[in-house]
Amino acid sequence: MSDHLNKPDFKEIAGQLGCPSGEKGIKTAEMMAVNNGHMIALTVEALAPKSNDVLMEIGPGNGSHVVSLLAATKHLLYYGVDISTLMISEAMKLNAAAVSSGRADFSLSDGMQLNFAAGFFTKVFTINTLYFWKDPKAYATEIRRVLKPGGLFSLTFAPREFMEKLPFTIYDFRLYSREEAEELLISSGFEIKEVHLHKEMVRSNAAGMEVERDIIIINAVKSLD
Repeated sequence: MSDHLNKPDFKEIAGQLGCPSGEKGIKTAEMMAVNNGHMIALTVEALAPKSNDVLMEIGPGNGSHVVSLLAATKHLLYYGVDISTLMISEAMKLNAAAVSSGRADFSLSDGMQLNFAAGFFTKVFTINTLYFWKDPKAYATEIRRVLKPGGLFSLTFAPREFMEKLPFTIYDFRLYSREEAEELLISSGFEIKEVHLHKEMVRSNAAGMEVERDIIIINAVKSLD
């Protein structure tokens, strides 16, 4: 994009990142799949999926990474939930074979409740959705509810120090430091297991230039008691 973007343009970028829609939403999803590719790989590595895991991803976008995820781990069941109708449709197209075989499922979510029974999942992960949670503590508690006792939740995001430098994050983004994200999880009943810190070079959604992004992956567990 050009360097003369005005505030309405930045607001549109923010809206598409939060909930992709229309033709621009498809392009945004493709861009996010590329820009977040390394972030996804690092999160999956930290999550360490195993055979027979029942895994949920919150906000899979177009789900282009799911094919390789399923290919890497036998008997893994994957569920993706997203607030974007367009992203659910695109993910189902790109993962038609896995959906048909019963190994993958994609469903629409309201971003507040998860339509699954308590203790349904062994592991849950989400990448770059934290900024858009409507009621963060209630949603973290809801994520904990659908995890089995001892289940793992991987929360991946870029910290406030990086995000506040991006011009579109003044619109409908809630930014977090590492400490604030950890406190959110702890207050919702999770125990912090480990935190992974990374840096990478990524192309800015706004300016089209390379910037260094900090990545935080918090692995939290649902206690057995």
